[in-house]
Amino acid sequence: MLKIQRPFYNQILAHLRTEYPLEACGILAGKAGEIVCAYAIENKLHSPTAYEMEPQQQLAAMLEIEDNGWEMTAVYHSHPQGPETPSATDIVKAYYPDVIQVIVSLQQPEQPTMRAFWIRNGRVTETEIVVQP
Repeated sequence: MLKIQRPFYNQILAHLRTEYPLEACGILAGKAGEIVCAYAIENKLHSPTAYEMEPQQQLAAMLEIEDNGWEMTAVYHSHPQGPETPSATDIVKAYYPDVIQVIVSLQQPEQPTMRAFWIRNGRVTETEIVVQP
């Protein structure tokens, strides 16, 4: 399960909407199962159908997470015109099997849909997202 407070949820959606119609991506850091920081990372591909985190920004976020004693809890990205389910590319490029993959569909930008998945060894398992006040 992914527990996320409403301000972080809103921050993620604002970031993804800002980059629309391109895919956008980021990292969520947590401690004791709670999200404590969201990092918007540039999509170096600048593509509406694929993403790759800008390496220096990703490294900086990961080092800050480690320095603060947090965990990389989730990686998030948008599907501007697609469903909120992992694509074949998302499954192949799920490099962190112990990190939740959050996918947000912006097919209806005013009513985005967010879902979360564990992707391990090519197997996809959905997990619950709980948005807390």
